Amino acid sequence: MIELGGQDTGPGWYFGPVLRESFATVRMLATARASTRWSLERLRVRQEALLRDLLAHAYERVPLYRSLYDEAGFRPADFRSLADLPRVPLLTKERLKSADPLDCVVRGADPARLSRVETSGSTGMPLAILLTARERAWQRAVAWRILFEHGYRLRDRTLEIRQNFGPAFAVQRLGLAAKDWLSILDPPDSWASHLCDRGHAVVVAGAGTLRALADAVVERGLAPPRPRLVFSDSETLDPETRARIAAGLGTDPIDVYGLVELSNFAWECERRRGFHVSADSHVVEVLDADPDGLGDLVATDLGLRVMPMIRYATGDVGAWAAEACPCGRVLPRLARVVGRAVDSVRLPDGRRLFWPFFHELFAAHPELERWRVVQEAPRRLRVELALGARDRDRAGPVCDGVAHQLAQVLPPELEIDIRRRDAIPVAPGEKTRMVLCRL
Repeated sequence: MIELGGQDTGPGWYFGPVLRESFATVRMLATARASTRWSLERLRVRQEALLRDLLAHAYERVPLYRSLYDEAGFRPADFRSLADLPRVPLLTKERLKSADPLDCVVRGADPARLSRVETSGSTGMPLAILLTARERAWQRAVAWRILFEHGYRLRDRTLEIRQNFGPAFAVQRLGLAAKDWLSILDPPDSWASHLCDRGHAVVVAGAGTLRALADAVVERGLAPPRPRLVFSDSETLDPETRARIAAGLGTDPIDVYGLVELSNFAWECERRRGFHVSADSHVVEVLDADPDGLGDLVATDLGLRVMPMIRYATGDVGAWAAEACPCGRVLPRLARVVGRAVDSVRLPDGRRLFWPFFHELFAAHPELERWRVVQEAPRRLRVELALGARDRDRAGPVCDGVAHQLAQVLPPELEIDIRRRDAIPVAPGEKTRMVLCRL
């Protein structure tokens, strides 16, 4: 039976679908929080059971998966344990984008009666994801679980800065989990004023937005508002941005990893030592790892059935952590998520350099306010450097120093074009991308 997500406008709509969705969210949230204490064996058993059922469901009822699996000669019965995951064909964004939208959802589903969320399309390929009411509750529970892991309380007031505002939920109509939405298109000064005036306990936004908010607080000479929790998502939180946010807001941000397609499913704990994976709700893989352990991230959302996302190639790159986290949680843990594979420099010998390589190198120059590396051709890099206003008279020596350092560590056949910029702006709603590959 397909549970559709359209709003019922008849009598009792509020106490019917809305409250049912709320109760479902609460139940799922309780299970998710309890799973943090489960053994790895119990988590594995849950993942395998849900995956077996999901694979059979997708093959029988979703045309996209029927054709994908038939092409590869795969049958759901071939999957018996997580060791069989490599036999399951990958789902790529290209395959999703090229498919008929009706082939991506369960037969008989009416897209007009399902909830729709869209990716940003920052890689040039926006996607629409369709959800039932139960699946909305599932993704909400998966995301809220991360907040509660850090001591979030329903009486906390949250400030969230986004391009698109989210819906109001039943608990918020009851005065719980209050949230103020601000537009990413508004000037950062207005964000700073609102945060300092209202004294929010929680702030949620992308890393670049949080940095602009923190800078606005500092530039206006405001006292750090010190929210109890600051969550950074949507884009890379590099060490410099983390430090700027912590200094301006008075709170060390918590980095969260996820995708619109899959919700948030990996998160920093209080120790800030990599990303715990919500293994009760998602299966995450690192494929084709290089000698540093970095490989392509593939993820499966175990709770999506009307439009399943099974072995979805995220386009991001990460590495597993080998040691246990000092926090005591036994959940699998990613040591690093360095962003999208397309956000890397490709060297002539095939190696890839991601933003941490350049961050560590540029950290020797505290005068740099922002930087960006753009690969325009296989053997040419454009390096853009923006200095703080007080250090711009030192632009010449800083640019020369960066050029010298890069020449020492990069192959000699790679041409490096250093360009000084007064600023490296990020358009409203645009993600911060420190490394761009335009090949």
